[in-house]
Amino acid sequence: MRRDKLESLVLGSILEEKAKTLRNAPFLKFRDGELSYAEVDRQANRIAQGFAAAGVRRHDHVAIMLPNCPEFVYVIFALARLGAVAVPINLDYKGDLLAHVLNTSDAVMLVVDEPCLERFAEIEKRSPRVARLVVRWRGATKGPAMKGLAAPALALSALFDHGDEVPRVPVRFSDLQAIMYTSGTTGPSKGVMVPHALALTCALDSNLFMAHGPGHSIYCPLPLFHAAGLWDGVLSALLSGSGIGIVERFSASRFWDDVRYFDSSLAMGVFAMIPILLNQAPTPRDRDHPLKSFYMGKSDLDAAMFERFGVHAVETYTSTEIGIGTASPWGEWRTGSCGTAWDERFEVGIVDPEDHLLGTDQAGELVVRPKQPFVMTTGYYNFAAETSYLMRNLWFHTGDLVRRDSDGYYYFLERLKDSIRCRGENISAFEMERAINAHPAVLESAAFGILSELGEDELAVAVVLRRGETLSAPQLAAFCAEKLPAFMVPRFVEFVDSLPKTPNGKVSKYALRDRGVTSSTWDGQETRARRKEAS
Repeated sequence: MRRDKLESLVLGSILEEKAKTLRNAPFLKFRDGELSYAEVDRQANRIAQGFAAAGVRRHDHVAIMLPNCPEFVYVIFALARLGAVAVPINLDYKGDLLAHVLNTSDAVMLVVDEPCLERFAEIEKRSPRVARLVVRWRGATKGPAMKGLAAPALALSALFDHGDEVPRVPVRFSDLQAIMYTSGTTGPSKGVMVPHALALTCALDSNLFMAHGPGHSIYCPLPLFHAAGLWDGVLSALLSGSGIGIVERFSASRFWDDVRYFDSSLAMGVFAMIPILLNQAPTPRDRDHPLKSFYMGKSDLDAAMFERFGVHAVETYTSTEIGIGTASPWGEWRTGSCGTAWDERFEVGIVDPEDHLLGTDQAGELVVRPKQPFVMTTGYYNFAAETSYLMRNLWFHTGDLVRRDSDGYYYFLERLKDSIRCRGENISAFEMERAINAHPAVLESAAFGILSELGEDELAVAVVLRRGETLSAPQLAAFCAEKLPAFMVPRFVEFVDSLPKTPNGKVSKYALRDRGVTSSTWDGQETRARRKEAS
C-alpha cells in the first residue's frame, strides 16, 4: 500500500468523503428503517460537537456500553472526529470485569444504555476516573435509574441539539481509534490499542477477500462492541460504499428473513452460528435468498452450508491485534484451512517454543509481524510487560497452534493460551477462576473447555472445596451468574478432591479436557431441560 493511501486511513475523514460522494445512498439499515451516508455524517458531527461541549478532548478515552443501534455508530465516528479513543464494552460485563475495563482503560466518560446503569452504579466507587455519564434513555422517567450515582449525567439525545459542522481536529492514521478488550491468557482481559490504520486495513482486506463492493449489502448479527461486527461489518461497508443491515443479536429463526429483508449477499458471523442454522428444519425457501457467503474466523462446514443453502462459509485467521493474518483469495478455499498468509500486510511464520521457525506440516505457534506501519496493534494499554512478552523476538505471538501445508495454506489446530471459545466469545479462564475462587467454600478451581456439538467449547469447571465446606453445583452456577456475564457461567461443574498438576505445579488443563464429562459431572443444560419438561 502506498504511503499516501495508508495515511488517508482515518475514520472521520473517510466518512466525510463518502457522505459527499454517496450522499443519500443507504449506509446503515435496521429493521425499522435506514440511514444514508449523509445522515450518518450529520449525526456524527452533532454528537462530536456535543462531546466537545461536554469536555471531551483529543486522546481522551470514552467507554461505550450500547447495543447495536444507530447511536453506537454515531458515537464511534464522533469520537474519531475529535481524535478521542473509543472503549467499547461487552454489554454482559458487570462487577469486577466491568470495573477492570473502566479502570485499566482510563476512561473518563461512559456512554451507557439505560438498562446497564444499575451495573455501573454497583461499581462506581471502584471506577473513580469516570467523571461523567452520557445516557441513552429508554423511557420518560429518568430519576430512579440515576438514584445513588455520583457522576453527573447527560442525555445522549441532548447531543443531537448541537450543530453539524465538521470538527477540525488533526487526526492521523497512527493515532489510537479504540481500545478493545480481549480475553486474557494467563491474566485478566487486556485492552488492545487499535490505531485507525489497523481497523481500516482490516476492513479493506475483508472486502478484498470476500469480493465485496459497491451495490452489495452486508448482514451483521454480531455485536458492534467486537471487532468483527465493527470492522468487518460497518467499516467494510463504509469503505466499499455499500449498505449494512444491523440487528441487535443473532436469531436462527429470523436469520434468512433478515437476509432477504436487507438483500444481503454477505453475512458476518462466528462458527457457532453454522450448526445452529443447519439444525433448523429444512424449508422450501432454503435457497431462496441473495446470500453468497458467510464470513467467519473458523469453518469446516463449508460443504454442508453450500449443499443446503448455496452459501460458502469462508474461513480466515483474524484477531483484534492484527486484523486479518491469513485468508484465501475468493473461490480458492480449502476445507479446514484459514487460507494463505496475507503477504502485502504481514510476514507470517510458525515457531517452536524457542521461536525457531518451522517448516511444512510442522505444528507450532502462529507468529505475525507487520510490513507496514500501524496496521497491527501497538500493544496492550497499561499492560507493558504483557506487550513485551507477546511481542518477543520481534514477532507477535498469537497463542494459537497451526500448521502449513506444502501449498502455503494454514490450518488452525488448537489454542495454546488459556482461553476458551464459547458461542463467539473468547473467555478468560483466569477471570472465571478468580470469580469462582472468591466463593468462601471454594479452595481452588480450574476452568476449561469441552468441545461442543457447535464446534466451539462448552464451559466446564473443576472445583476443590475447602475442608468441611459444602456447596452444590446449582449453588455455584447461581453464584457465577451473580458475578459473571451470562456467557461465562459454566455448563458443566464437577467437584474433585484435587486438581491434576504438572511437575512445576501448574494445573493441567489438558488432563481435565481429556477427562471430559464423567458420571459425577453436573450438566446445567440437562438440568434446565428436565425442569422444562416437568413444567
